[in-house]
Amino acid sequence: MISLNLKSISRSPLRYGFLLIRLALVAGLAIFAALWAMPGAARGQNQGDLFSTINNIGPAGCSDGAVYVYTPAGGVPSTFASGFQRPHGLVFDSAGNLFVTSSTICDTPVKGTIFKFTPGGIMSTFATGFPPNFFLNMLAVDNAGNLFVTAQNLDDPNQATTIYKITLDGTISTFASLPGQSFSLAFDGAGNLFTADGVFQMIYKFTPIGTPYAPTPTGSPGVFAGPSAFTDTNQNYDPNQSPLGLAFDSNGNLYVSTESNGLEPDLILKFTPVGVKSTFATGLNYPRGLAFDSSGNLFVAEVPVATTGNILEFTSAGALYQPTPTGTPGVFASGIGRAAGNGGPEFLAFAHGPIAPPTSAVAVTFPNATAPLTTTVTSVDQNSVPPPPSNFELNGSNLTFDITTNTTPTPPIILAFTLSGDVSGLKVMHCECDTCDAQSPSSCWVDRTIDSTDPNYPSPAADNTIYASVNSLSPFMVAKFKYGAQVQQPINADGTSVFNAKRGVIPVAFKLTSDGVATCQLPPATISVFRTSGGVVGSIDESVYLLKSDSGSNFRIDSTKCQYVYNLGASSLGAGTYQVNVSIGGSVAGSATFALK
Repeated sequence: MISLNLKSISRSPLRYGFLLIRLALVAGLAIFAALWAMPGAARGQNQGDLFSTINNIGPAGCSDGAVYVYTPAGGVPSTFASGFQRPHGLVFDSAGNLFVTSSTICDTPVKGTIFKFTPGGIMSTFATGFPPNFFLNMLAVDNAGNLFVTAQNLDDPNQATTIYKITLDGTISTFASLPGQSFSLAFDGAGNLFTADGVFQMIYKFTPIGTPYAPTPTGSPGVFAGPSAFTDTNQNYDPNQSPLGLAFDSNGNLYVSTESNGLEPDLILKFTPVGVKSTFATGLNYPRGLAFDSSGNLFVAEVPVATTGNILEFTSAGALYQPTPTGTPGVFASGIGRAAGNGGPEFLAFAHGPIAPPTSAVAVTFPNATAPLTTTVTSVDQNSVPPPPSNFELNGSNLTFDITTNTTPTPPIILAFTLSGDVSGLKVMHCECDTCDAQSPSSCWVDRTIDSTDPNYPSPAADNTIYASVNSLSPFMVAKFKYGAQVQQPINADGTSVFNAKRGVIPVAFKLTSDGVATCQLPPATISVFRTSGGVVGSIDESVYLLKSDSGSNFRIDSTKCQYVYNLGASSLGAGTYQVNVSIGGSVAGSATFALK
């Protein structure tokens, strides 16, 4: 869910900050954990800023992963996005899009997702549909813009890894397989892909077409460096050192971080393009992700085990950078995350150009999809689409989106809009052109907001969330419904009213506000009644509660009291809990709850 700064809804323009749209394909409703994006600094992120995935930052461990951003000066980071489950890999493509992996480690089976952030701050799901219990690790992008990801099989004793390739249109294919666990991917300048197998102490090299490279410096097809490259100071084979992070400098040299699981000081090794090895740095603690800035300085993420994590900086000559913002030689940033569960920085990437914090972010999940699904979300200029109906207002920040997918999901599609403020009065509008009237362009917009009386409404519902149900996608608008209706006595506004089921009539009355101001200008309104517990749950036909004093489902207007009135026939409803809605122009303006016993 996205933190949205909604301070007030009044006659003044709506003030929005962040928004999440979460879609779920429903066949037996399934609403999954949402993703939070939070503002960091007020500015956008700029070229040269360092991004880091933070495995988890709090005790929850499931949805408290984040992406942090550091300016070139280092020090205290800002939060670019949070709420991930175990984010690991991140990478920028040449267009400035940021990709982040997230794996639902607390779910069974584990499900992996790759999220995409555009330079303008739009977030969407780039790829999902990976095999169950495959945990996503590192990302890399080739010169054509194809994305590659390592996915480890948690059901395999060696956590064997598959490298997947995702093309620009979202097609997922298997690129290569490794016998052990791999955290890393890196392309050299010629487009060859390198990956490290930490279990079997191998670094593999693949050509751009996906076949193992041959010959290699070792003479073994596909093997750039084998176990003999990982030796101790006496040049003996060292079974403790495992290659993990990879990065290339501007001269084509490959840098490799190694870990010994605390058995000995960890290393950064350097391999020339022809495979000549040297030791670049020693004495590190659990180094993982590596990244070079534009000046050739190397940054290294140290995963916290006994303490919080660090990010170290080395000059191109191999010396620890000095001075740093903290005054500690070599420490670019410290005190990151928490000392448990790898709860700190793991992988790094530098921004190529400006990238805005999420402003209108969309995370899309289709849990019952049978094939990989790619979703594209585009922010639409609200002036380029028909305006909302006259009963709605959309001012200030743009909240209009075009949503498309590479395959058509089966309806109903449930959307969840979560805001960090009061959502009362907000509606989800969907442009459905089969209802368009050329003389009234606003007629394309249909209010598809649902509430707890809808069978597809999730339980429990998320706080500060409005839900909608649609049969198709594109485009959508979040708008403020200018009317609000408040129930009157004898029904209590807090839902505590209980009446005898044998009483003949329950007077239902609502007063109306327009833009928050009480009004006696009452447009036509209709009533709908739902049983929410006791008996058969669902909508009640008007013939059940209709009395002679009523006119179908239409409220009467009592002009002397400035309120809507309806004499609800209670004796035929039976014991249970009921919700009564008052709707204006097809949109619910208010509701009331009462019980019969």
